[in-house]
Amino acid sequence: MNQVYICEHNELLSTKFHAPACPSPLIPRPRLTALLDVGLTGPLTLVSAPAGCGKTTLLSSWVQSHAPDNFSVAWVTLDEHDNQPRRFWEYVLTAFDRSEPGIGVLALQLLSAPGKLYLEEALIALINRLARMSSPWVLVLDEYQVIREPAIHGQLAYLVEHLPSHIHVLIATRKDPPLPLSRWRVRGQLQEVRTDQLRATVEEAGTLLRQMVPAKLERSLLQEITTRTEGWLAALRLVGLSLRGRADLAGVLEELAELSCILDYVTEEVLQQQELAVSTFLLRTSILSQLTASLCDAVLERTDSQQVLEELERTNVFVVPLVPRRCYRYHALFAEVLRVRLEQENGEDVLMLHLRASNWYAQHGHTASAVQHALLAHAWQQAADLIESISQAHPGAIPEESMILSWIVKLPAEILRARPQLSQLFAGGMTRTGGPPAQECWQPHRPLSWMHAIAPFAEDQREISGVQNQHHLQEPVPAQDRVRAMFPSHERPFEGQHWNWGEPEPGLLLLDPLSAREREVIGLVAQGYTNQGIAEALVVEVNTVKRHVGNIFSKLQVHGRIQAVIQARALGLLIEVA
Repeated sequence: MNQVYICEHNELLSTKFHAPACPSPLIPRPRLTALLDVGLTGPLTLVSAPAGCGKTTLLSSWVQSHAPDNFSVAWVTLDEHDNQPRRFWEYVLTAFDRSEPGIGVLALQLLSAPGKLYLEEALIALINRLARMSSPWVLVLDEYQVIREPAIHGQLAYLVEHLPSHIHVLIATRKDPPLPLSRWRVRGQLQEVRTDQLRATVEEAGTLLRQMVPAKLERSLLQEITTRTEGWLAALRLVGLSLRGRADLAGVLEELAELSCILDYVTEEVLQQQELAVSTFLLRTSILSQLTASLCDAVLERTDSQQVLEELERTNVFVVPLVPRRCYRYHALFAEVLRVRLEQENGEDVLMLHLRASNWYAQHGHTASAVQHALLAHAWQQAADLIESISQAHPGAIPEESMILSWIVKLPAEILRARPQLSQLFAGGMTRTGGPPAQECWQPHRPLSWMHAIAPFAEDQREISGVQNQHHLQEPVPAQDRVRAMFPSHERPFEGQHWNWGEPEPGLLLLDPLSAREREVIGLVAQGYTNQGIAEALVVEVNTVKRHVGNIFSKLQVHGRIQAVIQARALGLLIEVA
């Protein structure tokens, strides 16, 4: 049960006057404490950043390292109930009085007087009392984002403007308060610590995780974790907890956004703290890699996205402004988590949102982005049209060919059957870029397009057919005679080369064929589903999907999703899943 401190007839929670205990392990952050030290030369320091960035931990550790030797501290952790001016200032005055009894007595008496609220008089009494003291003080107001009452903001600004030089106010908040920050900034009266400074460095992340995880963590893994989390301390701690007892440390990274602990944290600490309209905006725009008002308006079919984006930036809801201005992106891991939550809550809307994004990008001449969203929308014909438009615009060397090839492998077989231009583009691209040999992608129903695509590269001395890699096959499947019969006009098409084409019937060429369920999984992988999305589509656990994906990689002898899709398509293994 919480202790209480009695102030006249009001009960004040005693625990709100104490700096919270620092979490263990605690990482030293001298670069940040130095900023707080410098701030003591002015009246106000503002620490403003989203949830989980380490604001309270930083202030608590800094205060504990300095007080009481260097300064006295009055600490108040605010909550929603503190939006009444009388209650707010009772907490502030009592915080001073608890550290040095008697310092706030007169001001508290004025607040408690019956009838008129003598708030201005109480503030003047506090300021005058502090001015008569010679020792330095720091007033910490933690969780200030909960304060919405305009009168309190005005009264706090009055206090900051009139404080004696040895008194300092330190505000920790998730969003910038409506105080005259610009004026104080120009005057040099404001020290700021923001999200960019609070991001953990690779060294800080390593210090934290090595204390949490018994396994050896290579710097490359720490670098990847720090990059994926963008130094977000809450995520780093949750990753550390998830890595404990895990043999596949890298596997945790692949499913980072799907970790239940991170999902729950974002839901409870961010989404549930927003109004419904804002949380809906966050979820439905999470499919976008960049956010502009026009694009968001098109995707959401609304007209006020610019105001929403500016408010998200002002309130520190994990948006990062880009150059040029009026363009934003979400914190990378935050966006991943939002997308997972969107699929869980409104999966039926995801395709529609991607289609609207594709249409907007196409209308504004951003073809690459239009293709990507068309594929994610399963708008296969639209995606194919856009890819062909790129190849037609560049009849010679195609820019970003590897990217285009990665798009083509995501198209269903029936789309490619009807589009020999894409088949030809894919075959030639695979040969030029050193990808899987072109005739691994050969399909008996479209040999001519493959033939013409590959012919210009007959000088290539590499073995073209996957048949030469005996470990892929049960036995070699010679097919030269069959191919010559199909192309009588190419009397000696394979002179000097080894073209042993095999019939790509599903499963026949694998030593260990894919199971029916594994073929379902690779089909969904080809459509761009995440592991979470596959689990929901097949009504299985995510861990089950991970096992299937691992088995598929092993059987196809590949190391990634794109390679797996290419190999599966070459072997005719892709099937549609209802």
